[in-house]
Amino acid sequence: MAANPATSGIAAANAARWHVPYQVTGSGPDSLLMHLTNTPRAFVLSQWAATEPGLHDFPQDYHRLQIEAWLWKQREDLVGKRVIDVGVIIRRDWIGTGYQTLGEQGCDIVGDLQAMPMAKQSLEAIICTEVLEHATDPMLAVREMHRCLKPGGVLLASAPFLWVWHGTADYHDYWRFTHEGWARLMAPFASVEIRTLRWTNEGRAAADIIRRFEGMGFEGSVMATTGYVVRGLKG
Repeated sequence: MAANPATSGIAAANAARWHVPYQVTGSGPDSLLMHLTNTPRAFVLSQWAATEPGLHDFPQDYHRLQIEAWLWKQREDLVGKRVIDVGVIIRRDWIGTGYQTLGEQGCDIVGDLQAMPMAKQSLEAIICTEVLEHATDPMLAVREMHRCLKPGGVLLASAPFLWVWHGTADYHDYWRFTHEGWARLMAPFASVEIRTLRWTNEGRAAADIIRRFEGMGFEGSVMATTGYVVRGLKG
């Protein structure tokens, strides 16, 4: 029996479509306004970001709010110290006069995280938020940051976990790290704290639906988060 040209064409079109990865297009953030969530902590952090004196301006999605609030709580490790902030787009000038940024363009110091242009044991703190997923060799990058820290210095880092690809023409997006991956990355440090970032109530419900539709393991045997924040203390 001869194939129907019309249905054959539809099948071919569907087969081609199935091999095209899902893509999000657009030039800016595509997120719901914070006041549309019923997550109390998201509202509290949004109010904090809007009213805290001296805090820098940054996008107020729940993922970023948690990172910035976590850094703010570490300010005793930062304010008045010699601090390098790696790959940052919006400066954290609240840290003070010892604060500088490092990156491949548009920063105080132009350089590569994997070959930092700083002397051994010359820094008291390093911030590296949402950057390591873009490094070709994240283990080398962490070893470099460890090299540049003084004994007792701290690395404050974060990276996304359950997150979309977000490379650009200027930098690629290579990696996602689990809590076990973070433990391996941070092996050079004497003391390490790894914390998950929380979902909104709505995001948690959506993630559970995705888990079940896509067959991503049994409830209770899998762990998912939007990302991790990590504090490493150099011995």
